[in-house]
Amino acid sequence: MTRIIEQSLLAILLTLPTALTATSHAQVAGTIGRQQEVVNRLEMELQDQEMAYRQAMSSAQSVTERLTLDYGASLRFGLASIDNAVGSSRTLRQYEANLYVVTKFDAGHTFFGNLRFLYNDWNTGDSPDNDGWLYPYGNRYWYELDTRALNMHQTGTPGDLNFNVRVGRQFINWNSGLAFSNDMYAVRGTATWNQLALTGLFGQTARSGLYDFDPTRPEYDSNTDRIYWGVKLEAELAPEFSPFVSYLVQRDHNDDETLNTILFGPVDFKYDSEYLSFGASGTLGPQLTYTLELVHESGTTLSSPFPAPQTSDPIDAWAGVLNLSYAFRNDTNARLEMSLAAGTGDDDRFIAAGTIAGNRPNTTDRSFNSLGYINTGLALAPQIANLTMLRVGASTAVPLDAKRPDALRIGADFFFFGKTDTDSPVTVATTDDRWIGWEMDWKIDWRIMTDVNFNFRYGVFFPGSAMPNGFDDIRHFVYGGLSYAF
Repeated sequence: MTRIIEQSLLAILLTLPTALTATSHAQVAGTIGRQQEVVNRLEMELQDQEMAYRQAMSSAQSVTERLTLDYGASLRFGLASIDNAVGSSRTLRQYEANLYVVTKFDAGHTFFGNLRFLYNDWNTGDSPDNDGWLYPYGNRYWYELDTRALNMHQTGTPGDLNFNVRVGRQFINWNSGLAFSNDMYAVRGTATWNQLALTGLFGQTARSGLYDFDPTRPEYDSNTDRIYWGVKLEAELAPEFSPFVSYLVQRDHNDDETLNTILFGPVDFKYDSEYLSFGASGTLGPQLTYTLELVHESGTTLSSPFPAPQTSDPIDAWAGVLNLSYAFRNDTNARLEMSLAAGTGDDDRFIAAGTIAGNRPNTTDRSFNSLGYINTGLALAPQIANLTMLRVGASTAVPLDAKRPDALRIGADFFFFGKTDTDSPVTVATTDDRWIGWEMDWKIDWRIMTDVNFNFRYGVFFPGSAMPNGFDDIRHFVYGGLSYAF
């Protein structure tokens, strides 16, 4: 009950006429941004799968004995209906065209380019930031040097020490994705020697349509500029156990550092963080695989401007995730999956991931925040801050065509959400109860013909006792998409 009263008082403060529009309804804005990010990621995931399928099915054209060329294009239409926190729905139509080209020289030099033309068309009154094109059109483009493939092509042996370096606008998923999972203008290199692998990363955020984790920043949904560098050491000691340790540094270079408000005066935004990770991956028998990561977040953040002037405060937060996957290795390639994830929260915050109404001045911030992403469902889609989540899922092919046994694939995921600390907020509005609710997501991927693919997603969230009145409606997420590749 105390949390409801506090959130109500905060809502009154943030909706006063003297408060800046960018800070009002910050939690609702963050939820809208997260929902849009889910749609964007789903579209990008399906497009990546389509390009990978086209490249696997096609034979690259040999320009010379040493140079190959592969290219393709696709058209896609997607329709999404998304319920918000108060029960109303928004409808989005997406029209998309993609062009890609891949060239390889001596097997070890690869050039990749992808142009993406995506237009968002919302129903009247539904758009969070108006209809329009997603910029830039240059979605991903990079050059990769793979000395192992180069040596195999030239000498037939891989060599003891190998390097893989990729430079350009590319997708980076750091470990399990807890610390970072998005596009970057980046240089990423890995050196491998026997069972050891050392990876280095330096880059700048680049994702089109990227939503920052701080929804109180004025340009959180249109302009995010953060610099990253990191290192990772991994050892493949055995097929059952490959431990790793990594360190990723994030520095805030957003140019909206000061926001002048009538109610609170100047408000500054600065969030610099470091992520120290420990984990492992491997196989337990011929059919069960696992990945495990534990992340400690440190750094400094500027506090909320009330109830006292802003202070620079330390960050001390944790998050972790365990993923298990069991492959049946039968005719339908059936698979069972399970994920267990949790993140810490901060009990003096009003919202889990913002500066305004965020960490109380002169206290340690224990809420885990990052530009990472793990699968937390379609309909609710909370971030990991102060969240404890269990996911259980299964998928299988439906053998409609003996010549294409994997053409139709169906699956389902079941999510169970709770609060790690009942006194701390998560990224959706809650009371002091622990049980947030549960969700089931269904998916269908049907390659109707070699060039035509249909995708369907449906998620429904059932609220628990922690969802306050006015925010406790059942939420639905519906998406359907049809693509044609040539």
